[in-house]
Amino acid sequence: MGDDSLTKTKNQALEQSEGSTIQMNPDTPLQAFLQRWQGVLLITPCVAGFIIAGSYLGIFRVLEWLILDQFFLLRPQEPVDERIAIVTIDEEDIDYVVQWPMSDQVMAKLLRNIKAKNPNAIGLDIYRDLPVEPGHEERVEVFKTTPNLIGINKIAGDTIDPPPTLADKDQVAANDMFLDNDGKIRRALVLGEAESGLMQGFGVKLALDYLADQDIELEALNPEKQIFGLGQATFIPLSKNDGFYKESDLGWYQILVNYRGGLDRFPNISMTDVLENRIPENFFRDRIVFIGAKAPSLNDNYLTPYNSNLAVPTDLMPGVVIHANITSQILSAAVSGRPMLRATTKPIHWLLIVVWSGYSATLGSFYIRRRWMTLLGLLIAVVIIVVSSYSAFLYGWLVPVFTPLLAVVVAATLSVGQVLWQNLMISYQKLEDYARNLEDKVKERTAELAHANQEISQLNEKLKAENLRMSAELDVARQLQYMILPNPDELEAIEGLDLAGFMEPADEVGGDYYDILCTDNVVTIGIGDVTGHGLESGILMMMTQTVVRTLDEIRERDPVKFLDTLNRTLYKNVQRMNSDRNLTLAILNYTDGKVSISGQHEESIVVRAGGIIERIDTMDLGFPIALDDDIADFIDRALIELHPGDSIVLYTDGIPEAENMENEQYGLERLCDVISQNWDKSANAIKDAIIDNLRHFIGKQKVFDDITLVVLKQEV
Repeated sequence: MGDDSLTKTKNQALEQSEGSTIQMNPDTPLQAFLQRWQGVLLITPCVAGFIIAGSYLGIFRVLEWLILDQFFLLRPQEPVDERIAIVTIDEEDIDYVVQWPMSDQVMAKLLRNIKAKNPNAIGLDIYRDLPVEPGHEERVEVFKTTPNLIGINKIAGDTIDPPPTLADKDQVAANDMFLDNDGKIRRALVLGEAESGLMQGFGVKLALDYLADQDIELEALNPEKQIFGLGQATFIPLSKNDGFYKESDLGWYQILVNYRGGLDRFPNISMTDVLENRIPENFFRDRIVFIGAKAPSLNDNYLTPYNSNLAVPTDLMPGVVIHANITSQILSAAVSGRPMLRATTKPIHWLLIVVWSGYSATLGSFYIRRRWMTLLGLLIAVVIIVVSSYSAFLYGWLVPVFTPLLAVVVAATLSVGQVLWQNLMISYQKLEDYARNLEDKVKERTAELAHANQEISQLNEKLKAENLRMSAELDVARQLQYMILPNPDELEAIEGLDLAGFMEPADEVGGDYYDILCTDNVVTIGIGDVTGHGLESGILMMMTQTVVRTLDEIRERDPVKFLDTLNRTLYKNVQRMNSDRNLTLAILNYTDGKVSISGQHEESIVVRAGGIIERIDTMDLGFPIALDDDIADFIDRALIELHPGDSIVLYTDGIPEAENMENEQYGLERLCDVISQNWDKSANAIKDAIIDNLRHFIGKQKVFDDITLVVLKQEV
């Protein structure tokens, strides 16, 4: 067979791979269709089924929430709601009233000053089930004579009773909050069940009382399904069939919160200003007035979708502001038709996954002959998913984004891979045909071998080029690692500490990690060692640096939360990579001469004045990262106080386990001796002394492991 025959064979293979199967001379059009699209028909249900199962089990919902939270940040800012005013209680206000809880006398004065300004209603988001002298009788009298005052009652979990005076007058509401799995509040209580009977949510009751004055009343549209109308608004309870929630997440009558914004979206005034009667003219008149805490010490601040900002850390939202958002949502929906927020049902969610899986798998099947169409089609799919979901959000619907995108990516990857594999199988089949005819076609085979030899040469050249490309990519990855290491200018800018760092990978891409960060005068130092070497280890190292910096930027100082969040994030990424990589990691937090060490890694070496060495064993301070999904119970910390001139030396096992030509290890004792002998030098000089001594010890022996070293010294 000659060149014309080979060209014909290649074209036949491409035509057959277009349908993702080998043609077997089908007898009917149906058989021809099934053979042509066998790959698409197999990949679509498999990918869709896998993602639907994961979605049903709640595996992807945190990622879905994270993406949908971005829509709150991206949409146009809502105007200030002039129907609501908030009286905030901050740390300065607590200092002003001297004691907390505030006395009944102070509370009575606060309510009288507000009441005198003729508000429509007053929502007191402060528990007051017991007297707080002095002034109990005075406060009870104010409660009795204020018919538009609403108190609070916690009805879920550890219940807290309402103020008895307000409870007797049915002027109480439930202020319970519902936290999603990621700790954020996205749901509001409309109606719950207390010991005294059914009870409306705090923000809901204030909104309904306000609307009742405007002759807007709640009416039953479908009592069986608990669907109610309120002016232009329709209340539909959140169910297990909606969005990303399971039956265990739901209870009583809940809706999704369509936030207006933070405290800046409502007129607000401090409690001190109200007590001193520094109230602007008509500030409270005809408004719903909320009174509640924003002071961090009172622990009434919560995570909301606004805390999902990936670029800038945002403050927690006070509970009283969340209740104000709920009231504002209901008022705007009932009066002006502002959309309530609803989630698409699970069947629609699953249908989207099936549709996008089939669409993507079909595009992937054209990859060989129409690569441009495949790539353009996938890009269009991504744009459609994101833009349509955002548009639906603006109209009050939460449409999933992550799982459809995941379906597009996974289905396209499998479909392209299946096409490439099928094309390879077709080539193998043709080669088998050639082999069976070898004895009858010796002359033709000789020509084929010559041609094959030429192709092999070309493949070898391509392989060399591919090896060069892969080496270049690894070199880029190594450069990226070095780019994210702290630079000398950053270290010199940190006051009170003399810092030095060193890292040298054994391969083109190493698995060692260290970083030094300074936020709010707290210096965070991380050092770790990823198992193995090469690109996977380097990627895990860079993921570690990213997560550590993120946690530092959001001021997470609790070592258990810090390392547990880091571990969960990396564990899920490693599982997705189908990798067995993990790492040891120690995190040090330094402030004002005090050091906290957490995490399992090599021993930390403390050198005191005169070269006295202390070795801190970190074995019981943590657990290897990304080895298990929950390590919170293993995390502990050690506290060290540094005096001027004291130093701490951190390192990876590449130093003590380095070998010389006689296969003798460098060892921890030799390292401690070098540190002790150079204790009075600068951090950089101590680092150089260690590295110089190590290189002299290793000699011409090959370096088998990455070498990383960090030295910090308390300045005199």
